[in-house]
Amino acid sequence: DPWAHLALGFVAFTRRHTDEAAEEFARALDLNPNFAAAHGFLGCALAFDARSDQAIDHIEQAIRMSPHDPQNALLNAALAAAHYQAGRYAVAVGFGRKAIQQRFELTNGHRIYVASLALAGRMDEARAALAQLQELHPENSIAWIERNVPYTPGPMAKFLDGFRKAGLQ
Repeated sequence: DPWAHLALGFVAFTRRHTDEAAEEFARALDLNPNFAAAHGFLGCALAFDARSDQAIDHIEQAIRMSPHDPQNALLNAALAAAHYQAGRYAVAVGFGRKAIQQRFELTNGHRIYVASLALAGRMDEARAALAQLQELHPENSIAWIERNVPYTPGPMAKFLDGFRKAGLQ
């Protein structure tokens, strides 16, 4: 069942077991090559492990396959994360903004938007975006992100660099 493998992959992703997650998402795609969600979540897992080019390919495929999917806000946040990890901060800002426009309450979108603005050198905008994020998610902190956002260690350090530059503690 491709949905079962999607679920197993998602659990592995949230536990930062990217290789296991990728295997499960790939198995879901073997069973159903037209499974947009599996492409999308595979892309998310790869983005959070700084495998940016592979991530972008899968996420873009998911969006092409299901262009009106409500999950596309999450996928645009993942595109932002992939570009962020690849050092393309201006591109990441654009995808972060798009994710927020698609679903304002998506704190993932706000988080990558803040970090991207900061590393793009747009500090006034980064601080304003951080203030908005803190209104939506008051418990947001460096410690909260380290516990709850499933970046693997190297990409996590780079992600937190943007937050520290924006002023988050």
